[in-house]
Amino acid sequence: MRVCFIAHTNSPWAPYYAQYLQSRGHDVHVISFHPKPIPGIRVHYVGADSATGELPKFIYLLRARRVRNLIRTIAPDVVMATYVRSNGLIGALTKRTPLVISSRGTDGGFPLPKFLQDRLLRWIGRRADLLHASSAELAEALIAIGLPAERFTVFPLGTDPAVFAPRCGPRDAGPPRIICTRKHDPIYDNETIVRALARLRDARFEFEFRFVGSGTTIEKTRSLVRAFSLDDRVRIFGDVDHVQVPDHLRWADVYVSAAKSDGAPSSLFEAMSCRVFPVVTDIRANRDWLRNGENGLLFPVGDDARCAEALRRAATDAPLRERAGEINRRTIIERLDRNRLLEQLESLLQRAIKVAGRTSS
Repeated sequence: MRVCFIAHTNSPWAPYYAQYLQSRGHDVHVISFHPKPIPGIRVHYVGADSATGELPKFIYLLRARRVRNLIRTIAPDVVMATYVRSNGLIGALTKRTPLVISSRGTDGGFPLPKFLQDRLLRWIGRRADLLHASSAELAEALIAIGLPAERFTVFPLGTDPAVFAPRCGPRDAGPPRIICTRKHDPIYDNETIVRALARLRDARFEFEFRFVGSGTTIEKTRSLVRAFSLDDRVRIFGDVDHVQVPDHLRWADVYVSAAKSDGAPSSLFEAMSCRVFPVVTDIRANRDWLRNGENGLLFPVGDDARCAEALRRAATDAPLRERAGEINRRTIIERLDRNRLLEQLESLLQRAIKVAGRTSS
């Protein structure tokens, strides 16, 4: 099967999707609005000259003809477009072959009134032969505005429990270690985390902290860390190769995310797989996997005081962390093993080809 993804190559899923299918013997191409390469994969870059941050929606429309020509040249058996409102729009506009459109967590809206936005989303959904969502919440939201429920399949990216394995043996002595592996983007609200850390410091609570990841607001985060005089205990690593993330997680005792919204949070799954205790926002994407006080702690979005309180409890309650680690590692192995979920991806694409064939016959 010849597969073409219209996907951001800097996304967490594009390399895994493309490399898995290629390892299965499929011919894989990726059309990307981001210039980052994927090792071993043919990437066709169609974005702007500088693709940092979120591209304006008009860029996608300006590149529609180029994408259409590429699809004509590649002649795929099936196309999968990730992000309904950007790549999904292009997939719908340039459709020539069976099409799967995938909804992800940070799938920003169109600059349109809601009734027009919903109408456009329904049109995109009708153009797709099958629809995918990385979480039930995302699927439900799209179904609620009229996208066809019978076309949806729901599964997340998950994580690899063999790669994201727990720390072996006891860690070195020292204060509690806290980590955030989310990007520095407004939706992840790392400012709330910094303010929570300042509260812990002011309460004379000792800790070490790492931000691991890049993003559009990383300099704002650096400035806030300096403003709160947290430089001696907060390290900002910036852009880190994903193969290094498991070692960072194994360093940590507690994982924190202040995300305002999410889909299926891969960074949370990675922490769970490494048995790092989660302290995260009280949003549906997290509640789908965590029970407050049992295998994680939840705090309200934007509430740095409650975040600090949860971090303190997580860092000082070793029995809670141990129990949660057992639950979370088991959840990853039984429900979120990436290797099994990638098999579902392959099956979904093969099914789209059959569905399109029945529709056209």
